[in-house]
Amino acid sequence: MKKLILIPCILYFVFCILPNTCSASLIDDLQKQINQKEAEIKQLEAQATQYQKELQNAQSQKNTLNNQLAIIASKIKNLQNDISITNAKISSTTLTIEELKLDIQQKEDEIDKKRTEIANIIRTLAEYDKESLLEIILTQNSLSDFINQLHNIELLQENIQKTITELSTIKQEMEKSKSQAEYQKSQLTTLNNQLIGQKGAVDQEKTEKNYLLTQTKGQEKQYQTLLNDTLRKQQEIEQQIFDLEDKIKATLDPSSTPEARPGALSWPLEGILTQGYGYTAFSKKMYKSGFHNGIDISTKYGTPIKAARGGKILAIGNCGKYAYGKWVLIEHDNKLTTLYGHLSNYGSFKAGDSVERGDVIGYEGSTGYSTGAHLHFGVYTSESIQVQKVWYGTVPIGAHLDPQKYLQ
Repeated sequence: MKKLILIPCILYFVFCILPNTCSASLIDDLQKQINQKEAEIKQLEAQATQYQKELQNAQSQKNTLNNQLAIIASKIKNLQNDISITNAKISSTTLTIEELKLDIQQKEDEIDKKRTEIANIIRTLAEYDKESLLEIILTQNSLSDFINQLHNIELLQENIQKTITELSTIKQEMEKSKSQAEYQKSQLTTLNNQLIGQKGAVDQEKTEKNYLLTQTKGQEKQYQTLLNDTLRKQQEIEQQIFDLEDKIKATLDPSSTPEARPGALSWPLEGILTQGYGYTAFSKKMYKSGFHNGIDISTKYGTPIKAARGGKILAIGNCGKYAYGKWVLIEHDNKLTTLYGHLSNYGSFKAGDSVERGDVIGYEGSTGYSTGAHLHFGVYTSESIQVQKVWYGTVPIGAHLDPQKYLQ
């Protein structure tokens, strides 16, 4: 009899306890790896803060060829550190997904076991239901045995209710894990797209470095000539844009302008507002028109920029070394169109794609004419917007509005 009891115990250990033990061990191992990656990310983020200070210091220096090359080198170092952070986050997210998969499998196994337990209890209760109360009394040797039998039936009924409750709890936990796994998968897609964007931004800076060295042949005098020529052309371009947009605004019915409503748009990134809309001190100093047709938001170079509202990518363009540089234009459902300029690189979307509020559509940079890394964020009436081909690339033109009247 002891051997017969021992064999089921061994089978239970092999088929029930061991798989759970192995699964738990794997989950513990994955969690340790995740913790290591999180520590690595913190260390890299601390380095990023230091690199950003170095970049800001380089940008505050006099505009010489050597300083400009130093700025580019600092940007590349910033971006390469960001790439390391993104790679670490990808690894951490992948490990988290694997951990959740194991957790889901473990819970599915528990659910199967609970269902088997419930089925066994129901079968046992069904056997009891076949006998009448009188038959149960007659089959027992004593009143005490009869009472014990009734007690066993009550315990079975209690156990089935307890097991059903446990099953419900496990299923809820499993659904939560599945939801977390789906979220982590979406994060993984975002991170992979971000990695592509960051690598593209590094290529952009390397191209800029080669351009400078080719155009100046490493000579400071030639760099200053190039700089002055660029500034002169930029001032002409700014005036042309101002004149065209002024004419467009003059042809529109003022009553057709979308009503200013805070919250109609979300901030495309968190940062410092370095220049507002309208006649600002900087725009008066830099441009003949003296007018700034958007707002400038500055934060860490390469920061992801998000769609201010759901809509359709109306156009993606490039002004080269002038105006907005690399830009994205999004048309929204509220008669507004938003512009995102000076991008270091685009996101994974293309013209005609639909985007949701918060989707990453590009990365902060300083392409075009820019004195430092920032986002130029513009808001236009959708009925007025148009994209024109010009000698320096493509440029969006339209009746601009004050973005801060629509942001919250």
